[in-house]
Amino acid sequence: MATTSYQNTLRGFIKTPHGNIEYRESGDKKLPKLVLLHSSPRSSIDYQPLLKYLSPYFNVFAPTTAGYGDSDRPPTPYETVDDFTQSLEWVIDGLGLKIFNLYGARTGAQIAINYQIRNQTKIDNLILEEPFDYSNEAGHALHKRIHTYYPEKADGSHLLDMWERSGGSKPDADFNEVTENFMHYLNINAGWEDVKELYWDMGWEGAGPHAICNFNVFEAAEKVSCPSMIIHGSESRLIKLHEKYLTTISGSEGKIIDTSHYADKLGNPSNISGQFSPHIEPEKWVKMIVEFINK
Repeated sequence: MATTSYQNTLRGFIKTPHGNIEYRESGDKKLPKLVLLHSSPRSSIDYQPLLKYLSPYFNVFAPTTAGYGDSDRPPTPYETVDDFTQSLEWVIDGLGLKIFNLYGARTGAQIAINYQIRNQTKIDNLILEEPFDYSNEAGHALHKRIHTYYPEKADGSHLLDMWERSGGSKPDADFNEVTENFMHYLNINAGWEDVKELYWDMGWEGAGPHAICNFNVFEAAEKVSCPSMIIHGSESRLIKLHEKYLTTISGSEGKIIDTSHYADKLGNPSNISGQFSPHIEPEKWVKMIVEFINK
């Protein structure tokens, strides 16, 4: 398990039966363990600027979901949340984690729920950021709209389309952030022909969305057996299911964060506008996590 140091972060790969899975690690190994699961089509690099806020309190691990970022694509395209959960189980075993706290954002929240119910003795606390239910016609339609494959064009215009999607045309664009976003989309865009029948026009970007659109998340959530916290932004369209999560997951507690002042500071597209973002309020985010886990 080779790692390289990067801004007080170890970055490495876990070899699994379905390929190499990227991860990032920060914080003293004697501290409580915290695993962070990202949303799709993102990668663990999303958590890179946030690790410095968490590392005084936790030994943090942020794996990249199979097929995204620098993690290998599986030999056979994944179709279910169980597939992604199995991959995470291999990663957790490879990291040697026995008991830890688990945090999942959006797609990662659904994988986190499934991991907990399959590995109940391993999870001390479960934290879900902006969880929802996409296992319906509206969920399918949403993901088909917001995730897309960009057909390669000889003049390179598909790259300009991806650059624009990444925020490159915005007047006050942060080009470090834009470049990071662009590389996400570029990496995931190749090889649409392999999955066009399975993931529709979403290409490989649609692997995670396809899985959660076919996952009965509330049936799974009923089986969660550890202390859990549900986080939604006050202006998030996903808040409509906040109370349902609280009533479904026994003994869970909720946090509704005021996001009325965000004004899309991250240049968020409409589908995630108003949702809570740790990148905007990292100190508040860490405080919530620390207080919940230390109860």
